[in-house]
Parts: sequence; C-alpha cells; structure tokens
Amino acid sequence: MSTKTVLIVEDDPASLDIFETILRHGGYEVATAQSGAEGVEKARELIPHVVVVDIGLPDGPGFGVLDELSDDPATEHIPLIVCTVHVFEHDQVRARRAGADLFVKKPVDPTHLLECVNRLLQGAPAA
Repeated sequence: MSTKTVLIVEDDPASLDIFETILRHGGYEVATAQSGAEGVEKARELIPHVVVVDIGLPDGPGFGVLDELSDDPATEHIPLIVCTVHVFEHDQVRARRAGADLFVKKPVDPTHLLECVNRLLQGAPAA
C-alpha cells in the first residue's frame, strides 16, 4: 500500500508545524503551502489524497481555495478539511457550501485530526 499524501494550506508556521508533525506521525506524506494561491497550485500539481485548509490566509479567505479545488475537474474529488479558529456557524455553512467535507476547530486535538483524515480516506461520510 502506498503512502497517502495530505496537503496542508496554513499560513501560521506554528500550526503548520503541528499539523505536519501530527500527520507524519500518523503515517502520511505531507506537503505544505502557506497561501491560498500556493495551495491551489500544489493541489493541482500533486493531486493529494486530502487537503487541510485554514480559512484565514494572507492572500484571502480559504473559502476561495475550497471553491477553486471543488470547481476544478482535476481536483474536485479530493476530500477537503477546514481547520480554523473561525468557529461561527455561518463559517461552517459557508465552508460546506464551498466544498468542505469536514470542519475542524483550532486548537486541534491530534487524535481528532488523524481520525478525520482517516475517515475521509476510508470513504466514510462526512460528519
């Protein structure tokens, strides 16, 4: 079985390091991007198995990343996890409308993030 790749789109270096450590420890190969534009470019280039996206990115809200990946035939099949401090109900609704499969609140529990990635990769329905 080949290693699955997770792309993390996160501008905060500390959060990026934590997410990367959690996922690598969980057995995943990890690619990173620190802006929405870089994230979309890497997703199209790498076609990862899952993308984890922060909403607060320096070049605009992560909702744009979700929209672009969901609307692109090359990436529309990739499960998307929003991982953010933006915890209001309207943010969750907007994220789901933009294509997010799961919404994870920061600070992230390492076990929960791994469970979310594992569940999406096993084809379980989004919660």
